[in-house]
Amino acid sequence: MKKITAVILAVILTFFTAVTAFAAPLPQADGARSIPNVMVADEFRAADTAAYTQAQGEKIITLDLVSDTHIGASNASSYVRPCIERINAEKDQTDGVIVAGDLTQSGYEDELSDAYAILRGYTGENMVTVNGNHDYGRWTQSGKMRPVAIKYRNEFMGITTQKDYYSTDINGYKVVVMGSEGNRPNSADISDEQLDFVRAEVAEGARGGKPVFVVCHWPMRNTHCERISWPIIPGGALDSATTRKLQNILSQYDNIFYISGHLHAGLNGRLTRRLFGGCCVEQRNGITCINIPSLGRGNHLGLRAKGTGMRLTVYGDKAVVEGRNYYTGEWLDNYVYEVSLKGASPVSAAPELPDAAQPESPALPEDEKTAA
Repeated sequence: MKKITAVILAVILTFFTAVTAFAAPLPQADGARSIPNVMVADEFRAADTAAYTQAQGEKIITLDLVSDTHIGASNASSYVRPCIERINAEKDQTDGVIVAGDLTQSGYEDELSDAYAILRGYTGENMVTVNGNHDYGRWTQSGKMRPVAIKYRNEFMGITTQKDYYSTDINGYKVVVMGSEGNRPNSADISDEQLDFVRAEVAEGARGGKPVFVVCHWPMRNTHCERISWPIIPGGALDSATTRKLQNILSQYDNIFYISGHLHAGLNGRLTRRLFGGCCVEQRNGITCINIPSLGRGNHLGLRAKGTGMRLTVYGDKAVVEGRNYYTGEWLDNYVYEVSLKGASPVSAAPELPDAAQPESPALPEDEKTAA
């Protein structure tokens, strides 16, 4: 009954979103921007929206965020290719690009080849790719395409690991990439070995208050309206035990970003927040969580258009996430979000702290039970 109710609510939300979209035309790509207000994602901030103000802190890094390109699905490449071309045309305005998984529809080698050929249209530095469940193969093929997906990822990233996870950096800021190690068609299986890797990499990257970006195709459980946007088929998010362990690791530090895709939940406005208590940008246990819309397949909550993504800019005092239609070039000024940060430090100003100064991440009692 709960699942049926969730589906009905999702349909209602989609209808209202469509009405809103037709009632308020978006600005043209070359038009003047007008940000009426921002949606505040601070964990303990009561206001839904606030007036847009310029950041007071130093600008640290700007990233374009896209996900779920699904090359191999109908018409996906015709949307994704011009999006990457636009991102490339604006590469001087950003420090890098994150592609958060499901590059392909089924993980076939020809799809992976096509996907990376399109991504190579970005000639700037620092494009980071992540594997998603579709990249490992679908349904009866689930997991069988993993070696091929890892091969193409390694060639593109210039790395050699055969793990589903790895670490890199963008202009000196740590990017920790997670991946599923199991063979379920939708769900993610994250080993304790991988979580130990994340723990060590985040501890190193967060020294001195520097922002760290953890990227995983799957969102954490109970974030971003996951139970509404993925109500029936299992695997919309990391399982509860993995979510607890991961939050326990990440919440030990300030200015940590957790970036995901998978949900196809679109860009969310006040209606989504009011009805379901969630949004594509949230702050949970001090972690800034960002869920990226689908670029190539479209979305079933919020703003549903194909070609949508986000631009994230991190300042010393706050992070600003701007909705963007990379296909049309439109800035989606009704979908701007901000999160307060705790004195994020640029690389040049972040002191090297001794290892002893880094907080430990103790296991929760529930985690001990799960491990047993």
